[in-house]
Amino acid sequence: MSYAIELYPDARDQITALPGEALLPMAEVMAMLELTPWNGAPLNRDNPDGAVRTLPFGRFGLITYLILDGQRRVDVLNVVWPG
Repeated sequence: MSYAIELYPDARDQITALPGEALLPMAEVMAMLELTPWNGAPLNRDNPDGAVRTLPFGRFGLITYLILDGQRRVDVLNVVWPG
């Protein structure tokens, strides 16, 4: 069963502002989050089972998200693409 993806307003704005070269990697990350969100690294290494995770995408991007397992939902909190 897949997870629903919820974008926080800031994350939505950050995705809208991504350059063209980042769109395919972002789409690939979103597809992965729907199926296997626990594959990302924990934001806090001292809490390896924590639900706040990060995942790189493309050459420079980083997405931060929260897994709500009970709701089968992933909340995208932040998207960073330098440049």
